[in-house]
Amino acid sequence: MPSETYGVWQAVDVWTTDSYNLLVMELLERESYLAALETVLAEAISDSGRVAFVSGEAGIGKTALVEQFARRHRNNVRLLWGACDALFTPRPLGPLYDMAAQMQGELLARLNSDSNRAAIFSTVLVELQRQATIVVVEDVHWADEATLDLIKFLGRRIQRTHALLVIT
Repeated sequence: MPSETYGVWQAVDVWTTDSYNLLVMELLERESYLAALETVLAEAISDSGRVAFVSGEAGIGKTALVEQFARRHRNNVRLLWGACDALFTPRPLGPLYDMAAQMQGELLARLNSDSNRAAIFSTVLVELQRQATIVVVEDVHWADEATLDLIKFLGRRIQRTHALLVIT
């Protein structure tokens, strides 16, 4: 079994199939991190929204961890996933465009119109207030300024939702 040591924990790859018969990697020795995400999700659903930061060195498995967590909840909460890209000129609100394509509603129309940023951000907040949601913004270290503003906006208002905002 391939393995590598990362600080205080060891990642070991184990491959299984999921309910769709897709080959997925099971993560071993990550239960404490998954349990922490489970706790904040339960708090977000039962009380008020939360923000979770998943950080670590490049290649350590942040995305794999969040993907496994999301897979566990794909049938009981809505999942919205957006990524920041390592571009010389990052696309403004890139992760939000990714998410808008995944949901039905007015967000995509607002993004494609001349709506101002305040209206777009408010639309996102209203959308997150509709149902329990896991929102993933991946690779925020590559985010443009507008995306960072969105994260700040949501972070200050997340308690008005039943959403878990996961930032890697």
